[in-house]
Formats: sequence, structure tokens, C-alpha cells
Amino acid sequence: MAIQGVGEILIPQNMSRAGLTTRPGFVLRNRLSGQTMGTEWSVQWCAPKSILDEDVQMKLHAVFNRIIKQMSTWESGSEISRFNQLPAGSNLEIGPDFQKVLRDALNLARESQGAFDPTYGGLIAERGFGSDVSRINNEKGLHGSDIWESITPKKGVVYQPGGVRLDLSAIAKGYAVDEMTSALHQMGITQCLTEIGGEFRGSGAKPDGLPWWVDLEQESLEESYKHRPSNVPIRIALFNLSVATSGAFRQLKKTETGRISHIVPAGSVIGTEKNDPDLSCVSVLHKDCLWADGWATALFALGLKDGLALSEDRNLMAVFQRVGGESIYSVAAQSLRL
Repeated sequence: MAIQGVGEILIPQNMSRAGLTTRPGFVLRNRLSGQTMGTEWSVQWCAPKSILDEDVQMKLHAVFNRIIKQMSTWESGSEISRFNQLPAGSNLEIGPDFQKVLRDALNLARESQGAFDPTYGGLIAERGFGSDVSRINNEKGLHGSDIWESITPKKGVVYQPGGVRLDLSAIAKGYAVDEMTSALHQMGITQCLTEIGGEFRGSGAKPDGLPWWVDLEQESLEESYKHRPSNVPIRIALFNLSVATSGAFRQLKKTETGRISHIVPAGSVIGTEKNDPDLSCVSVLHKDCLWADGWATALFALGLKDGLALSEDRNLMAVFQRVGGESIYSVAAQSLRL
């Protein structure tokens, strides 16, 4: 199979003819978009004309506001910012979204052997990234596996042992995409493509029976086209599937000693990049965008060799892209290639 202008086509194994059946009376709506969480969101959907754009937009804005109120480090009054400023020995009651995302983030930290760590807020700030409200006394903050076990003493409560600075940015955006999809499903919209800042989730198919097509994000399309043999991007059929990409090019500082990314390399010290300097980005495909988002960060932090090994161990669908356009697929991702 070939699509003009496309080099690689990835098709999920769960895509069935029945799932791609056309829906009489359903129409593909215009793309809605806007700003949230410091980036852009968008949505396309298929539904009867009786579902109005303004109702969809209102529903999605409620999702964004709820998540920002709980987990935005850019809002001084958010729950996560209040936690980061608590004195040692204090507890804070948190909302259900914060509870779920923190629980999943800590599980991912264990699964990735610390490559992903939600307690890296201080280290991220020291690297020159993040919000001003998260930079308290210019301290790195406590982090690591010992802290993971202590900060959630009981359901609905987080405990501040002193100096812990949470940052859930590398997983909360994916969660927000999942919540966008859930909100649309509650409205009866089960065929949709939701996105925040380049993280996508596709549900169902278009009215014509075709899947939602999304191109993998790349560091520089123009530069990649010079090096990629086919001169074209990798395209994915997002049928009940999510994709998220993490890479140094998204937020990058160049110094005399090299480049510094907002993603803390696994086992590194500040100013010393331990992962492959030629690794541009990692994309992960998963049913849930939260897990795609978190795993993409963890695998990039590990670098190509260790990240690929962990993706094989966890049976993850991952695509590693080197600077210059070369792509390396995990075994699970290889199975999607046509």
C-alpha cells in the first residue's frame, strides 16, 4: 500500500472493517482549536449536525480548566504549586485528576526504573525550564524512589516531606487528551481526533470509513527530508490509539558544553547528557495518551540503546528518530509497518 507523499505507513492490528463502517447522517465537523496549557489544542469529530460547535468547545474548556486548577505549575494557586510551596511535614488534599495522574506517574517511575520521575521538578528548574512559581530557593529538591513511597500516605492526600517539587507536565498533557476524548464520548461523539501540543488520540473513524491519519512529529521536516531516503514522513492510522512524542528539540538550550533538554537524562548530572546526543525524539503509540506521553519521555531520557531495550521489555510500540531522519522501531512498532 502506498499513499502519495508518505514513506512509512503504520496500521494498528485492531483496525477492523466493521470499525471503519460509514455512518449515514454523520458529518465530519470543522476543526476546532485554541490555546491551553501553554500550547494549542484541536479536535475533529463526526456526529449529527444537532451537536453544536459551541457545546463541544464549552465541554472541552471545562476539562482544561479542571486540569489546570489541579496540575499546572504555571498557576501559583493550583494544587500542585501549593504542594511545592508547602513547609516540611505538611499534607494537602488534592482533586481526583491530580490523584490519578500522580498515581500513574509514580507507577511509571517504578516501571521505567526512574527514567521518568515526577519529583524532578527541581532538576527541571535548575536546567532552566519550567515555571517561575516552581523555582523555590533555586534548590534541586528531593527526588528518587525513597520519595515516591512517602508522598502519598493515603488516598486524596499528598505529603510534603520538605523540598519535594512535583512536575507532572510530561504526563498531564496526555491525560488531558484522554479527558477530551472522554468528554466527547459523554456527548455521544465516539468518532473523534483530539490533540494537545502534538499529542493525539484517535477514536473510531471518519464518516467515509477512513481512519484518522497523523504524521509523526519530527525535529525539522525540511532537514529530515534531506536525509530520509523517501523524503517523506511516517504516517499512522490512529484507530482507537494514541501517539505522543518527546524530544530535545521541543525545549532546548545550547551551551558551551552541548545541548540541554527539558527532559532530564536518566542517571545524569546537570550539564552532562548521558543519552545519545544524536537522538532527536521518541514517539510511543498506546491505547491511552497518558501512557504514550509518559513512556515517550522515559524512553527519550534513557537514550536509544537503553530506551529501545526497555521498550522491548515492556512490549511498547516505540519509534526512535535520530537527528538526520533515521528511524529505529521497537519490535511491537515493527508489526504496524506495511
